[in-house]
Amino acid sequence: MDETQSLKPRYRTVWQGLLAGLASMTLTWTVHKMLAASQRLPGDTAFTDHSDSTLWLLMQGLDFAGGVAAGIAAAHWSQRLSWRAVWGVLAMVVVHFLMAAPPSTLDGFHIALALLASPLGVLLGASLYRHRERSQPEALKRPVPADHQHVPHTSYGEALVVVALCFGFFILSSTIAVFSPGAGSRAFSDNSLLSIIVLELILAACALGVLSVRGYPLTTLLPRASWTGVVVGTVLYLLVAVADTTLGWFASDRLLQPVQQMLEGQRSLAVLLSLSVVNGIYEEVFLLAFLQRGLRRLGGSNALGIALLVRMLYHTYQGPLGLLAVAIFGLMAGYYYLRSGRLFPVIVAHIVVDVSALAS
Repeated sequence: MDETQSLKPRYRTVWQGLLAGLASMTLTWTVHKMLAASQRLPGDTAFTDHSDSTLWLLMQGLDFAGGVAAGIAAAHWSQRLSWRAVWGVLAMVVVHFLMAAPPSTLDGFHIALALLASPLGVLLGASLYRHRERSQPEALKRPVPADHQHVPHTSYGEALVVVALCFGFFILSSTIAVFSPGAGSRAFSDNSLLSIIVLELILAACALGVLSVRGYPLTTLLPRASWTGVVVGTVLYLLVAVADTTLGWFASDRLLQPVQQMLEGQRSLAVLLSLSVVNGIYEEVFLLAFLQRGLRRLGGSNALGIALLVRMLYHTYQGPLGLLAVAIFGLMAGYYYLRSGRLFPVIVAHIVVDVSALAS
């Protein structure tokens, strides 16, 4: 059993800093391309970036903000006061913009803005974070939420077995759908939703059986229901809905197509609600209560990142926009659980997200 009342300091390496910074920039570039695609009129044969428009200037502001976030992320996940990961991210950003098409303008200010927005953002974000580190001592420990106390750390082998058992099939089928044309375009029906319910119940029983044999305290996986949790879960859902709606405004029809195809057809309310409840509990119990909490010895941010990666791997069939929406929910849910230790609000938010998506 884990008797420690505080979390160990997170592991920080140059590779984690590189990955974190590049992930932030990739997200920024994806949103940038969505905004750029939204400016293209139907029937256009030649693409122009409309570098004389107000939206184009806002996109450069987005690139700058994304660079700041990437610089902070690279500094946060790399070694204390080290700049190696930051220089690596900066080099990748420069290479990306050298390979990209220049803005369709001869104005020097616009050209400089397009080339320097992201690199300057990276340097500013990293500088701010390193200045904060120099002015403050390193925090070695922080209080653990009550939900995380006296719960055993999960071994790597145990985590791998349970993840493979609970999510391996879904990761495999999602990957096949990505690389096989037409494989992921089937719409959800009552039969397909019922098959998912049955499969998740069977896999959950098997995983709980394995953990029981290993002596894992299964009662610590159970969420504690409360009306406060319902309210908090609703707020989490509203935050996710606002982010998803904002993405939808700028998404092209091509990016929306995978999700729209899956939501075609009719589904009964009873099956829809059953799937939402079972799936919401299933995913959050094994991703957050078991995996993220069990790997907390690696540091809260690393444990959150591992759980988020698994969540995204079995949602790749939803296409770029759907995957981005999953990432937003996973980040919000994982961060809230990391800080509060309360699983029930996350389950409520997940259930409402599933209901609203499948009922559309």
